[in-house]
Amino acid sequence: MYNFNQSISRIGSNCTKWDRYANRYHIEDVIPLWVADMDFTCLAEVKEAIIKRAEHQIYGYTDPSEELYAAIINWEKRQHGIEVEPDDIVLNTGVVYGFYTLIDMLVQKHEKVIVQNPVYPPFFNTPYSLNRDVVFNPLCYKNGHYYMNLEDFEQKLKEQPEIRMFIMCNPHNPTGQCHTLEEINSIMEICERYNVWVVSDEIHADIIMPNQKHISSYRCDERYWNRLILLGSPTKTFNLAGLKISYAIVKNHELQKEFARVAKANGLSSVNIFGIEALIAAYTYGDQWREECCSYIYENFLFLKQFIEENMPLVKFDIPEATYLAWLDFTAYNVPDDMAERLKYEGHVELQAGIGFGMAYSKYQRVNVACPRSTLEEGMKRVKKWLEMNQYL
Repeated sequence: MYNFNQSISRIGSNCTKWDRYANRYHIEDVIPLWVADMDFTCLAEVKEAIIKRAEHQIYGYTDPSEELYAAIINWEKRQHGIEVEPDDIVLNTGVVYGFYTLIDMLVQKHEKVIVQNPVYPPFFNTPYSLNRDVVFNPLCYKNGHYYMNLEDFEQKLKEQPEIRMFIMCNPHNPTGQCHTLEEINSIMEICERYNVWVVSDEIHADIIMPNQKHISSYRCDERYWNRLILLGSPTKTFNLAGLKISYAIVKNHELQKEFARVAKANGLSSVNIFGIEALIAAYTYGDQWREECCSYIYENFLFLKQFIEENMPLVKFDIPEATYLAWLDFTAYNVPDDMAERLKYEGHVELQAGIGFGMAYSKYQRVNVACPRSTLEEGMKRVKKWLEMNQYL
């Protein structure tokens, strides 16, 4: 049994999540429930693997080992039921950096990218940074579930033939929805007809709630594989974001070779020496840790649901199928669009502002529950106190 209730201070470790308040904003005692970063101690085998490699004392240029590829292949088969070959894999330093390179490679300046909002901001900010236009295909919501609007998706591809890439979030951030195999096959079929590349961000694929199931995009019909690129990583599941290690699975071998060439040329595939060891350890020894972590996260969601029902009952919240992120709708309390910013300074708790996931979501907040329950409870008490202090509640 692993202890996810243990609270360890990260202040003073140059932690983006905790140290930025004193360093950047000159405020103290803020509870961060915003960025997608866990406050759990990592798997012991990961720590041991890093220490073992560090003891060598020489940290020069390093090539990926056969063991690294085997760890990815075995994990994807064991956890997601897909067959991966070593030649399918392109290593990279991060999923968002993978977006950047793939958009630059596959989408011309006059072409567009389509995404499904509300969605993780780099899905549209990355294309914008490369001067590519973005088309939005909002998810639909009904009876506690989000789902793809396939009719609107196809209509936009029909009306805008310059759309060349679809970036899919699977599972979806921030809604926590696991896309169904039917949805994946349907959207792949549409993209096949309109000659659109599909990049599937599956970084949250292993953080799945009880009685739910993630469907890998590569479970789709094999005839669609030539236009699919899957981006995966252990960094969300095992809290390794600082180690800069992720990978792409590309079964179109011509595309794989070109992506590998570009990734080598621009440094994308130059993964961290300790990230290599961490991935191997996590994917070799981390099954039980992952399972217990998901159970603890689910219990935190249950706590959050009860807290909301008892203290701010007009907030809409559905326990997600995946991720450790809660998507809260504060619309009924008529909160201001700058709620998150004011909470940070006035309430000493920070949530992730919904407006960052799309302009229509200014009354939403995203909450990270991957922390000891005591941290989550204190953070939500501060949210309640701020709502009362400002007479929203």
